[in-house]
Amino acid sequence: MFSFTRSMTRMTSLFQTRLASTAAKVPKPTYTAPASVLVPKQFKPQTKGQGLMELINKEEAQRMDTDGRSKLFNKREPECLRAGDVILVETLNAMSTEKTSTFVGVLIAMDRRGLHSNFTVRNIILKVGVEMKYMLYSPLIKSIKVLKKGEGYRRAKLFYLRDNPGRAFRLEGLIKQGKALNAKKTEKA
Repeated sequence: MFSFTRSMTRMTSLFQTRLASTAAKVPKPTYTAPASVLVPKQFKPQTKGQGLMELINKEEAQRMDTDGRSKLFNKREPECLRAGDVILVETLNAMSTEKTSTFVGVLIAMDRRGLHSNFTVRNIILKVGVEMKYMLYSPLIKSIKVLKKGEGYRRAKLFYLRDNPGRAFRLEGLIKQGKALNAKKTEKA
């Protein structure tokens, strides 16, 4: 039995050396494209430790940020939005028309997710609570204006205002003040 296994290992080693020697002699096929075909150079993005999707999302957010609205969501900026701020959002009704609609309310939530950042604005209209959720980089958003900075809010999400709104939603005076300021600016100009 011992001799049989020894002879089998010797045969397999001989067989492997024969295959290796014949495989080494065969030239490897190379492909060259015809002159009429343009072969692009290998694309290698400069990611520097980032994933490719993160790089694409960052570039897309920079492209969509034409009016500087990303500063409103950047925590490092002094004029960034915080929960509790009273904001006015002006949106286009459709891309083909110039008709706009406005919504004034308290900013109750923000989600900072790069290109998919969004925020939720709440107001009470005719004794009914109305919430609007907007995507930050939506082309339908014309402008975002801060009417009043929120004071005394210590939470990032103000969902508790749904149950007990208190004085947070008495915004009629702010709207009138904003219109009066706009009227004064247009008179001076």
